[in-house]
Amino acid sequence: MKTLSNWVERIEKNVSILLMAAITLVLFIAVVYRYFLSAPLFWANEATIFMMTWLTFLGGSLGLKYKSQASITFLVDRFPVKGKRILLIITHIIILAALALLLYLSYEWVLTLSPQKSSSMRIPMWIPYLSVPVGLTFAFIHLLDYMVDLIKKTPKRSDVL
Repeated sequence: MKTLSNWVERIEKNVSILLMAAITLVLFIAVVYRYFLSAPLFWANEATIFMMTWLTFLGGSLGLKYKSQASITFLVDRFPVKGKRILLIITHIIILAALALLLYLSYEWVLTLSPQKSSSMRIPMWIPYLSVPVGLTFAFIHLLDYMVDLIKKTPKRSDVL
């Protein structure tokens, strides 16, 4: 599971770097065309929105991989190490169940899309909408990997939310 999670992490990092570079480039070119050439690019706004959507879901998944999400720990801190571990296992089971439901619904949503096309770029809308199930799938993989680690061994103090 660790190998799969690390492989997904590499994909997320590389795609995120490419998306950030592409967003920067498209916006720069759009500004140049609009203000210096007086010929605005009709597709630039839509393209950056779609790329930002992909970046958001991939970044959210990476945030779960690195455990960098915000958390309130005043209740968890009152438990001993064994209690924290049990509480983490329970919360991760709940999160994984919620993610599984969201995954099912999001894949069902994307697979039932009509042949709708975007307004400016005329690309199929399943391409930007696919960011939701892909990002959730990657997040599920990262959380499942952490859950397996949590069950196999007692987490270090820094691992406890």
